[in-house]
Amino acid sequence: MIETHEDKYSDIYDDYQLLSIEVDTLAKLQISVSIDTESGEVTHSPYLFPSNLESRLKKTDIIIAPDGTVVYPQSLYLVSKLRGEGKVKDTGSIAKGLLAFTRYLDSTHYSQIDEDGNEIPPEYLTYKTLSRYEEEGAPWQFAEFLLANCNNIEGANGDEAFSLSTARSYMSAVIGFYKWMQKYGYIKNDVQNVVTHYTTGTVHQELNQHDMLAHTKSGSKRNYETSNLMKMFPKKENTPAHKKLKPMHPEHKVLFNEHANSLPKATGLIFQLCVEAGLRIDEAIHFPAHDIGKADYRDLDAVPIKITRTKGSKERTVEVPIELYEELEIYKESNARLTNLNKRNELVQSGEVLDTVEYLFISNKGTPYSSNTLETHFSNLRKQIREVDSSWYYRIHDLRSTFATHWLWQESQKRAVGYDFLMDELAKLMGHASTSTTEKYIKFMNKLDDQINMAKAKNRKINGGWA
Repeated sequence: MIETHEDKYSDIYDDYQLLSIEVDTLAKLQISVSIDTESGEVTHSPYLFPSNLESRLKKTDIIIAPDGTVVYPQSLYLVSKLRGEGKVKDTGSIAKGLLAFTRYLDSTHYSQIDEDGNEIPPEYLTYKTLSRYEEEGAPWQFAEFLLANCNNIEGANGDEAFSLSTARSYMSAVIGFYKWMQKYGYIKNDVQNVVTHYTTGTVHQELNQHDMLAHTKSGSKRNYETSNLMKMFPKKENTPAHKKLKPMHPEHKVLFNEHANSLPKATGLIFQLCVEAGLRIDEAIHFPAHDIGKADYRDLDAVPIKITRTKGSKERTVEVPIELYEELEIYKESNARLTNLNKRNELVQSGEVLDTVEYLFISNKGTPYSSNTLETHFSNLRKQIREVDSSWYYRIHDLRSTFATHWLWQESQKRAVGYDFLMDELAKLMGHASTSTTEKYIKFMNKLDDQINMAKAKNRKINGGWA
């Protein structure tokens, strides 16, 4: 039994913590019965009878909340891993994974205020947050949090800086936790409470040709099961880059454009710059204001704008569609932005801010927007669109690949040229130091064309196009 008192822990913990304990794995629960002689009421009193065997005392960590209470069922699962089927010698890595998961769930219970003072409502996720769609469940959203905070995954921009191996270990621990909860009835296991879908496969193990008794053995098989959650994490042997791309198809891009109007103005324009001009999210956040409104570009389809805050600090010129450029002009002169610009100028003059570049997007704090705020806005946008079309599932870095693939298709159609012919030009627009990085978009489009042509050929055959 662990005694915890709120006043004892309130000054020690301001977050969820691990507490090391010893557990007697052979202790037995005994129930004593007492009868009230006057009322006849029967009372059952539980007692944990120790085994008194030092060899059966094992250490594990449990999770303690900021108020000093034990966090269930996470802590119970950690204790359960000390004995029985699937027991482990050391629960350390599992405990760290569940601690990160518990802290993540707790973080969703608080509203956030973005840089413009707009309230981002809390999501109130718990370990029971599941639905018929695995992407809406707490485990999937935790996986996205881990990926956004991996320090060796391209496009990650969170603050935690997990290594890929740590992120995979944490996710594996959480999946094991959910399997245990399903087994013992802590959560429902049905089509309305999907944790993740699994793919099964078989590996055929070759015989050792140097084994003298190989002729007496048959080839062995090993079945394996892979969850969609774990598939989200790249392996050491990298998947081909073009297969990782997930640009929006035209119908989904229309939905994005429609719902982006519901976002705070600056946030919506930042996302539009990513999807219409191919900017990275950090490049859009630090989009320069200097050249906006300096000249009349109404005769152009796209306006060339030079940006200097880029990956590798190599300036480049991007092309902003005229419709979007005109929205940027209006936003630049808006009262809200001019008020925020005055705050920024005060910070620069006081020396609190050393960066004197005038950015187009300035929060009401007088500073550029944070990527974490934009990630939260995008997550809310995604939920909003999925209420209309549940298949709409993209991440913020998919905006840039959407630009690249749509640009390739449009220019290929307009000029009647192959995608390879456009590689150098796209590389300049995207800010790639080498066209080898741009090749993934070319391969993606070539593969897509092959699939479309194959589908057309099948349709012709079905409709009697040839014998």
